[in-house]
Amino acid sequence: MKVSVLQPANLLFPVLLSSLFPCAQLPAATGLAPNFVAAGTFGVGSIPSSVAAGDFNRDGKPDLAVANRFSGNVSVLLGKGDGTFQAAVDYAAGSGPSAISLGDFDHDAKLDLAVANAGGNDVSILLGRGDGTFLPASNFATGDIPSSVVVSDFNGDGKPDLAIANRASDNISVLLGAGDGTFLTASNYDAGDDPLFLAVGDFNQDTKPDLVACNSALFQELYSVSVFLGNGDGTFTARTNYSTGRSPRSVAIGDFNGDSVADLAVANYGGFVNDQFTNSSVSVMLGHGDGTFQPAVDYNAGAGPLSVAIADFNTDGESDLVIVNHRSATVSVLSGNGDGTFQSAANFDVGANPISLAVANFDGDARPDLAVVRDSGILSLRNSPSIRVAMVRRNGSLTISWPVPSAQFVLESTPSLGTPNWRAVPEIPVLNSDHFEVTLALDQHECYFRLHRQ
Repeated sequence: MKVSVLQPANLLFPVLLSSLFPCAQLPAATGLAPNFVAAGTFGVGSIPSSVAAGDFNRDGKPDLAVANRFSGNVSVLLGKGDGTFQAAVDYAAGSGPSAISLGDFDHDAKLDLAVANAGGNDVSILLGRGDGTFLPASNFATGDIPSSVVVSDFNGDGKPDLAIANRASDNISVLLGAGDGTFLTASNYDAGDDPLFLAVGDFNQDTKPDLVACNSALFQELYSVSVFLGNGDGTFTARTNYSTGRSPRSVAIGDFNGDSVADLAVANYGGFVNDQFTNSSVSVMLGHGDGTFQPAVDYNAGAGPLSVAIADFNTDGESDLVIVNHRSATVSVLSGNGDGTFQSAANFDVGANPISLAVANFDGDARPDLAVVRDSGILSLRNSPSIRVAMVRRNGSLTISWPVPSAQFVLESTPSLGTPNWRAVPEIPVLNSDHFEVTLALDQHECYFRLHRQ
């Protein structure tokens, strides 16, 4: 017997009934197994560093905006709704664009771009026209070597503001928005060593946006994340630091244990010890709901994690993690158990030098897909979760089982693939713990089965 890992829509597995032999029960999954299928690679500018997904032309299909560090511009790729994209259109930004974020900065209900320029110590604002095109950039000063930018309303006036992590000046710049696409002079807050990434959430449940910065400590080995609690007036408390793994590069915010409290997932790049690259990990820090966090619990991913994001990739209702691993050229998916813990990583090859990613439903099937930034362009990966189907023979019968989250599939059979005549098997699936089971008599010489999505 065997366990077949098969792709949904029509899941086909041949069974030659005359050759079946007894075997022990084989393990089957408790849900859909994560899986990704390449939809294509799409060219952008030189050395892309960051990507954001949004609907720039208001057609209901996610588009991409990519910050290109060496070419000093932003590539906009309009989505076709099937996981593929139109050819990129480039817009000038500042010097060394390193990060990108989205917001409506001029209150016209059209998405705009905010681009952190590491080479120019400023942030570029490109106002959207609503048709997928953008106005020329306006620049606003930040700290030294801005490396990350986030958008939120920090002072409660209904106007989007910016927060920027500045790697060289070891601080966070907060620029309050005027509501017309311009911003006030930055206010700065001390961070840790080499803050490379910034995220925004509500950590103390006061409905006021807070910040968390990844302090990568490229030369100091003082690895941490800094939490800044927002006062609701555009100012923040002094940072509180929490230890992470080695060289944290990215942080994502979600509720991993179902307590409605914000938790953190941190991608730790790792480093060299005795000429061996080691200590790559993902740190999970569960929140207390008062702005503080439990000590980090580390999970293995690939080598050199640079970016982490959160989505429900296996459609089980729990938050999963996806990590871009630079050195191993993979993305890792850690499926969440719903109690704050995660399963072992499932790794997928994505080609050389992956840097960052965006998560959105690019192909319109209601499942989160990936857009992975690589030196060679954007790799679009469609989420096509697999179902692990178990087949077991015992006492003259064949039992086929599949996990409960796949109730939308019907087991069908045909005696031949030459001229297939697919029909639903007459046996009714029985719910057994966390699986559906169908038991069939071994009274045929050859038969083909498939799980067919209704």
